[in-house]
This record gives sequence, C-alpha cells and structure tokens, in this order.
Amino acid sequence: MSAVLPTDAGEHAAPGTAAAGLPPALDEPLPDELTGRGHGWLTAYRRYPVFGPTWARERLRRVGLTVVTTMALLIGLSMLAEGLAPWAAISQVVISILLPLALGPWLGSRVRLAAARRGWSPRAEWAGLAGAVLVSIVAVAAFGEWGAEPVKQQVAEWTGQVDESGQRRRLALMIGVTIRQADAEAGAGRGGEPTSASPRGTAPSINTHVAHALLSFLLAGGLALARWRREREGLAALARQRELARAQAAQREAELRLSVLAAQVEPHFLFNTLAGVRSAIATDPGRASEMVDRLVDYLRAAIPRLRSDGGAAATLGSQLEIVQAYLGLMAARMPRLQWSVDVAPELRALPFPPLMLISLAENAVKHGVEPKIGPVQVRVQARRTDDGRLAVTVADDGAGFGASGGGGGLGLVNIRDRLQQMYGGRAALELRSRPEGGVAATITLPID
Repeated sequence: MSAVLPTDAGEHAAPGTAAAGLPPALDEPLPDELTGRGHGWLTAYRRYPVFGPTWARERLRRVGLTVVTTMALLIGLSMLAEGLAPWAAISQVVISILLPLALGPWLGSRVRLAAARRGWSPRAEWAGLAGAVLVSIVAVAAFGEWGAEPVKQQVAEWTGQVDESGQRRRLALMIGVTIRQADAEAGAGRGGEPTSASPRGTAPSINTHVAHALLSFLLAGGLALARWRREREGLAALARQRELARAQAAQREAELRLSVLAAQVEPHFLFNTLAGVRSAIATDPGRASEMVDRLVDYLRAAIPRLRSDGGAAATLGSQLEIVQAYLGLMAARMPRLQWSVDVAPELRALPFPPLMLISLAENAVKHGVEPKIGPVQVRVQARRTDDGRLAVTVADDGAGFGASGGGGGLGLVNIRDRLQQMYGGRAALELRSRPEGGVAATITLPID
C-alpha cells in the first residue's frame, strides 16, 4: 500500500497516511464507502484491510469453519452410505484445506507489518504478498508429497484401521459418490487417496496437481491480491473525495464569513461617512456635497458586488472600481490624501477574489494615512510577475509599521486564510516597508 502503515494490531499509522489512501490501522474496519454494509457472518472479514491481522484471523475462523463443516458433512454422508470410516483420508483433506487457509493470510499479515516498519514500496509489498501465497501452495504440495502418508498412518493406528502387519488400510475416497476399499482393485499399487490419486491406484495426473495448486491458491488468498490493489486505489480515491469535501466546506464557511463581514462593514462605514458629511456641512458645504457624491459612487460600485460576487465571478476590474470609489470618498473626507490606480486594461479582466483589495486599501488608510500628519499618497498597481502570476500592490507613504503594529490585523489574517483555501501555496500576501516610508501590501496569485 504505502511506506507508512501501523506496525502491529491496534497501532495507528503516522500522520498523513490517510491522505495517501491508507486505513487508520490494519485491525480497524475499512470505510463503508469501500466495503458496503451488507455483510453476513461468512463475509464479515471483508470489512477489514486485506491481509491485515484481523482479516486473516476472521477469514480463517469463518471460511475455515464453513469449509471443514461442509467437507465433514459430505464425508459423513458417504461414510454412512458405505459403512466405512476413512479417518486417515479425512485428516489429509482437513489439513490440505486448513494449511493454505491459515498459512497464506498469516504470512500476508506479516508482510504488511514488515512493509510498515521498513517502508516498502507498493510494488515490493505486493510481491511479498504474492510470495506468501506461493509459499502456501508449496507447503501444501510438500505436505501431500512427504507429510500426508505419515499423518494418515498415524491416524490409522489411532483408529484401528490397520491390517495384521500394522499397515493402514488404503481407501479410495470420492466425496459424495462412494467410499470403497482400494486394495482389491489396485493390487500392489498405492491405492486411491483422497484428492491425490484415482480409485485404481494410479499416480496423480498433471491435471490433479494443477487442481490442487489452484485450490491452494484460492484458499491462501490468491484472489485477495487483486482486491489489495482495488482497496489501495479505493482508499486513495476516497481520501481525495474527503479532502475535496473538506476544502469545499471550508470555502463555503469562508464565503459565509465574508457575507457576514460585508453586512457588518457596510453600515459601519456608512455611519462614519455620514458623520463626516454632517460635520462638513457647517464648515465646508462644498466638501460635504463632494463627499455625498463620492459616497453615492462608492455605494453604486460596492453594494451590488458585495452581495453578488460570491468569489468566482469577481474580477480585478470590478474590485478596482470599489477601491477607486472608496479612495475618492476618503480623499473627499481628507483632502491631504492623494491616490492613483495604475493597472493595464488587459489585467482588469482577470479573476480576483472579492473584498481582498478593498481590505488592503482600507488598511492603508486606517494604519498609514490617518496616523500621519501632512500629505500622504496611496497607489494601486498590478503587473504580471516573471513566473506568470498576477501581483497587485497597494502602497502608501504613511506612518508605516511603527503605527500599524506590524501588519498582523484580523483583516490581513483573513486574507491569508482565504488565499490558502483558494490557491494553496500558489498565492501569498506580502507586507514590506518602503524606503520612502509607509507600507506596500502585495497579493500574488496564479492566473488560471
């Protein structure tokens, strides 16, 4: 699967494994999106990671019990029909079934745990799992060749199924068909053996060996090798889906906070401006009239976009209109303020997140213009960077960081958070001191 996996049952993967498509632990159930919910008693082990410790243990318990019970039932019916008790042959059948059923998954679980500790690649881990299945097939073949006869002889002695010389009576076991003595038909031959020889005592054929190998492959978890790949791919896809869902939820939350912020800022800004108009009416009616005109321009530019941009539809041009109206209104309120916008026409059509640029302009006025005594200038510029991104700068020659506290305000933090949510590491907000005084705030983001 991956280089990082839990190193024992119950241990958890290192941080970040979920993003790589890994389960939190090999002994914990997989997500329902991958395994479904409709598992009965027999297939409940499939809810766990393939070749994991729990998967291996539960598979042996459920599948092994089912297969052995079924075999015992079929053999028992044949025994009743023929009046014989081939316990030696039955022992070989049971061992031949349980050996790959237990050995393959157990070795596979060791491989997965070793892959976790040593950081194996997915290809190396898959090769290890395939090797575990192959070892199980070879073990069953070796048992049939060298171990079956001693086991059957011992069982025959325990159950009294031996002749006068102490040799076991050979029976040909054909499950579900018949059980008969093989010596009469086989003569001096070995006699029929369960699933390994014909009733006439001939040597096992190539087809018989192939059938045994195929059965061992299935019992040892051969089909689970393909399921391991599907599980890995499914976990990776599910991790991507969940990450996308989290990103979308974060974006919706950010947009909700944005709309709430806009609803809060509009009346606050409006009340301050109207208070300035009221103060100017008595002392400078002309400036009061200009402030009202500028306020109308700002409201025409800002209100519709505050309520309809929502993020994706905003352009640099639409955000510049708001900034220009805002700076014009601020210049009417504070005649010592001069401002300019220097943006090429072809850049105005590029997408730009809403309310970020106006936040930088408001920050420049609040922390740069208002604390400074005497004339002050705010300049807005936009350009393409050498790496093809869009850089928009709001610069002032005001009071600088000494009066603004270093540029760590809530508005700037929100801008950084929104840039991270929307663009990841491809966008940034940079604040720097200017040699002539004041601060330059630059938003750099990709041109998609």
